[in-house]
Amino acid sequence: MSSDTVPLTELVRERPARAGALRRGYKVADVDLFLAHLATALPAGRVASAQVRAVGFGSQLGGYDVTDTDDLLADVEDALARRERSHALAQADQRAWTDRRAALGQAVTGRLKERRGERFPRGRGVRRGYHPRDVDDLCALLVRHFRGELTLTADDVRDALFRPRRGGRGYREAPVDAFLDRVVELMVGYR
Repeated sequence: MSSDTVPLTELVRERPARAGALRRGYKVADVDLFLAHLATALPAGRVASAQVRAVGFGSQLGGYDVTDTDDLLADVEDALARRERSHALAQADQRAWTDRRAALGQAVTGRLKERRGERFPRGRGVRRGYHPRDVDDLCALLVRHFRGELTLTADDVRDALFRPRRGGRGYREAPVDAFLDRVVELMVGYR
């Protein structure tokens, strides 16, 4: 269900579908607790789209379906970002909004200008990271998107999957994830 047609307060009362009994999903108690927090924090305006984007959950057999949960949270994040944007644009002084947009744009384009294979720090030891070719392929698509040559959505970025690579052969996950969070924020909050 799209957040364009469902009020935000109703959206956070929805519950995702459950994974099969023998499939891993998000831990039910974790998701329910976060959605309950959203339901209480929303009326008071005490929740931001960045909080939804950054949340993480444990896993359990028979938990909430990962894709369904992620889709629900993406709808909530998009609705919050639209609300934040409307509020910022209604202010007499929009400098904070335009400054944040400019800073995000610079951070994203700066990273996209880096050479393939060198955009992100490499992993160390035996820690798992992301396959650089996969990440760089997404970055090439993002360059085309921001040039207006290709249309991508925030969901395309959220749904990107990268093959694993260990140690120095892969990009470290945290910097890639942080970059993708900025891209999503730019796409949903500053269209």
